[in-house]
Amino acid sequence: MQTGIALTFLSVVAEEQFSLDELVLCVRQVMEQKGVPGMLRLILELLDELWAIRATRQGQLPGEPCCASPRYEIKDRLERQLRTSVGTVDFKWRRLRCRACKKHLVPMRRWLALQPWQAKTHELEKLVVDVVSQQSYRRSSEHLHAIGEIPVPKSTAHRWVAQSGCDELNWPQETLATLLVDGTGFKRRPDPENKRNNKGELRVVIGIDQRGQAIPLGTWTNKTWEQIAQELEAHAPGEKLAEQLGCDGEPGLADRLARLTNKVQRCHWHMVHDLDRMMWFDHAPMAERRQQQKNLSGIISIELPADEFEPVQQQDKEQIQQRVQHAEAELQKLAATLDQRGYPQAATYVAAARRRLFSYIEFWMETGVAALRTTSYLERLMRELGRRLKRMAFGWSESGAAKMARILIKRICDPDQGTTYWNNKLRIAGNVIISFRGAKVLSL
Repeated sequence: MQTGIALTFLSVVAEEQFSLDELVLCVRQVMEQKGVPGMLRLILELLDELWAIRATRQGQLPGEPCCASPRYEIKDRLERQLRTSVGTVDFKWRRLRCRACKKHLVPMRRWLALQPWQAKTHELEKLVVDVVSQQSYRRSSEHLHAIGEIPVPKSTAHRWVAQSGCDELNWPQETLATLLVDGTGFKRRPDPENKRNNKGELRVVIGIDQRGQAIPLGTWTNKTWEQIAQELEAHAPGEKLAEQLGCDGEPGLADRLARLTNKVQRCHWHMVHDLDRMMWFDHAPMAERRQQQKNLSGIISIELPADEFEPVQQQDKEQIQQRVQHAEAELQKLAATLDQRGYPQAATYVAAARRRLFSYIEFWMETGVAALRTTSYLERLMRELGRRLKRMAFGWSESGAAKMARILIKRICDPDQGTTYWNNKLRIAGNVIISFRGAKVLSL
């Protein structure tokens, strides 16, 4: 259906000097409050009449017919209101009645796939989700009202996000190269009756596929690593989820998730970073802590050849294996040195982590592929999660924090997945074209 629509405005401007800013603000105000919503209302009501005529003359309505031999007649119009990103649209949709089964139908609702009491468009929901994922609900509400004259209270925005399915994650169909896991704290809503304080724990799992693309797998706030492992295991029964697991030194994490992968690789960055904390527990002075961190970093730094996906020569294997053996011996000496100097917690930490520091080298010698030896990608992701969950808000519910984290990791790790979701929900298929043909003076 092609229709020419003319918008008529009355312009009253002082002939003497006036402010350009005032003119711009007035034009914007009338377009946002009356112009664009009025045009949208007119288009909807024109289409509504067309759909009603087709239904009464030809019996054309999408979806299941109301009965075996429907015959429709036009009834009254019902007032409706729909919130959109271009303003609130007040319109009336036509109601039909089937003469055969006496049921009432609304053509516009069927053609546009609207819910019976839908009060907003999906594109407005997308806009709210995008804004809320980057700042607090209160600031998002103020931002939408100030920039676009879109009145969405923070409680309404919270309800829309909570009910949205935009955080759904697609599960990969192939075995992943690496599984990266980490956790961070956040301030949750305390529950004194159930003896729950405000210290929540967010746990995140992402995968790296064979092409090096990050794939978000999930976020959890009220489950242990063992429960998370069971949930992940259910997606790949009888098979390994990934070739390698990359993790930090959180107690029990590697042991609970090790069965999902063939090898476990301790993050080298965390290994050096956390040694400072362990030595601090042992009351070591700062100069000593920094020196031992430097020593540890030099021991575990074994760089692999730059060429990937190439068969590893036997000579290269022997050279790298000798360096690994030398590094393991140096780690054993470092643990003994720390123990002799009165740092037992640091010594235990180094000794316990030694067996999982060089799994990336074993993987390289077997496959010729250079695997990850740090979780730096995940650390950058965790910083973004911490910025939204810690610095901008507090008092999260368990489900709210997990949902917001899934929205963020989906947007950061795999934006194409989010684009596909919204295109399907908004039904973007190139079926609508609106063009501006100019403005002209009707009268002076």
